Amino acid sequence: MAEETEIRSAADAAAHAGIQAFGVLLDTAALMERLFGSRLQEECGITHSMFEVLLHLADSPEGARMSRLSQDLILTSGGATRLVDRMVGAALVRRTRSADDGRVQTVVMTEEGERVLIRAARLHAQQLDEHFYGPLSGSQAAVMTAALDRLGQHARTVLPTLR
Repeated sequence: MAEETEIRSAADAAAHAGIQAFGVLLDTAALMERLFGSRLQEECGITHSMFEVLLHLADSPEGARMSRLSQDLILTSGGATRLVDRMVGAALVRRTRSADDGRVQTVVMTEEGERVLIRAARLHAQQLDEHFYGPLSGSQAAVMTAALDRLGQHARTVLPTLR
């Protein structure tokens, strides 16, 4: 869809297929985030960002460095700190000092965090079946997932690391 269209007017900009396609992507992502996030908040008491942190920690039972969470979640270090602070306050995670380097903070999931993650993951899986995979055929979902993964990998290679 690499258009060589020259944009000379506001109407040209609004009609540009690439600009429209990117707008569809952003609008859909925002709607899905709102749909899924509101249910997580209502039924599990966590935000979608908290859910993502818990998922990352589930893959790292020994804990994850704050810098790694910040990178993986595409947050500034300050944003990651504020998010983890809220999660510590909710008893979902705890901070520890790294055994390898005492200057480094590691975030570890608590038993309460694991209980909440399991409940939230069950809800999330139900919502995915209904609102994400349900409207698409299996092949559409596979193609979309592969394409979005490729775009995300590309963006990670060209963007600077957040600080």
